[in-house]
Amino acid sequence: MSSNAPVGAEAEHSSTGDSIKHWVAAFLRYLELRLQLVGLEAKEAGLHLLIIGVLVTAILALVAGSLVLFAVFLLYLIITLLHLEWGWGALLCAGILLVASVVTTIILRYRITRPMFRTTLEELQKDREWLRSTTRNAE
Repeated sequence: MSSNAPVGAEAEHSSTGDSIKHWVAAFLRYLELRLQLVGLEAKEAGLHLLIIGVLVTAILALVAGSLVLFAVFLLYLIITLLHLEWGWGALLCAGILLVASVVTTIILRYRITRPMFRTTLEELQKDREWLRSTTRNAE
């Protein structure tokens, strides 16, 4: 230590260093806990997405086959009942199937919009509110 330094300077320097170390350790522990929470929810979300993927694939395969048969039957009905030519019947059939697919897509979009990582987002929101209240109290 230099002869010009005050008597308690070394102790003050070590307490500042310890304070920074404790702050960094607390921050790293906080970050570790949040990453563990994200990891846990990612496992749950991964399983959820895998199940949805398998179900959507099975649905698409089954629906594709039935839609082909349904389209052929609908075309037959339109031509038979309305006495239209084949081209006009096919156009009307395509329009009906297009409207049905748009409605189905809208329904599917609203069913899938379940938020992922719900617990993590709630915890982060609580942390933001706590930080805001702490910052306001400190000022």
